Amino acid sequence: MTIDTFTMENKYKDRDILSDYNLNLELFNIMGLDVQDIAPVRNVFRITTQKGMFSLKRVIYEKAEIDFIMSAVEHLKQKGFRNVMEYMPQEDGSLFYEYDREKYYLTKWVDGRELDYLNPIDLQAAAKLLAQLHIASQGFDISAAPASRNLLGTWPKNFKERILEMKEMKFKALLKRARESFDMIFLDFVDMCLEDGSRALKLLSDSPYEALVNKAEEERGFIHHDYAHHNLIQSFDGKLYVLDFDYCAIDVRIHDLGSLIIRNMKKTGWDIDRALYIIEGYNEVSAVSNDELKVLVPFFLFPQDFWQISKQYYIEKKDWGDRDYLDKMNTKSQYTISRRQFIEEFEKRI
Repeated sequence: MTIDTFTMENKYKDRDILSDYNLNLELFNIMGLDVQDIAPVRNVFRITTQKGMFSLKRVIYEKAEIDFIMSAVEHLKQKGFRNVMEYMPQEDGSLFYEYDREKYYLTKWVDGRELDYLNPIDLQAAAKLLAQLHIASQGFDISAAPASRNLLGTWPKNFKERILEMKEMKFKALLKRARESFDMIFLDFVDMCLEDGSRALKLLSDSPYEALVNKAEEERGFIHHDYAHHNLIQSFDGKLYVLDFDYCAIDVRIHDLGSLIIRNMKKTGWDIDRALYIIEGYNEVSAVSNDELKVLVPFFLFPQDFWQISKQYYIEKKDWGDRDYLDKMNTKSQYTISRRQFIEEFEKRI
């Protein structure tokens, strides 16, 4: 799972998290569960017990972040947004269990299907539910958020830092005596991406971004920050659930809306009508302002995918095979051209 927008750095993204679970009978005894079956599903385990089915997830954050995540979900419930997972607390009220110096939390299993963003009905439902989530998030105590979770006002800084990193990576690629195929593609596109990054930074500085930040500070809301199709489940009785708030953060709401649009653009050939369809669905529940539409332009333009795969190759040196790197770079470098065409049309249509 990758976050394809301007996010906090997350060192856990590429780990095989399930391999770190310490599934021991003593852990389930602490939970008071008689386990009948265990099955891995994405990054959790589905636990079948005498009390029903549950989702078991290992907590990989510091306590301050755990408390933030839990309080965000609880806030949504208190505001009447019931489309979230139900935690199974301990008798003392604690929402997570500790075993062998590790922390786990247990939630009721939601039996249903993942939403399909290629299905227009599912996509509209997702957009409307996102707007409802954002409305319910308002009034949250954002002062309790750890610094790493408060992204308000950080976009210009992130843009600048990532532009510098692309320049550093270009220097590294040019210094290589024996260039691989990845290097050649990178060098073919890096100048175009640097140009787009600089233009995005200029557009952002000239946009109403600061006004949106100020408004968000007044509203005191938060974002989901990983609104992927697999985190939205429709139960068999038709109710929608938003799962996995592990990456929730304080930021302007169009971060979530823009991310939802970009996820879809990559799957649908950067279809401008589909992007507007998402905005219209969200707008039916909560009006999207002209200022927000203007700030979406630099958000879309910044070459996040290109920067990310390049950083994973040149700086983080992820332990992936050459073919995986090359396939990812081939795909994400092409987004640069598609994104430019999309932005041109988007600016005309808004």
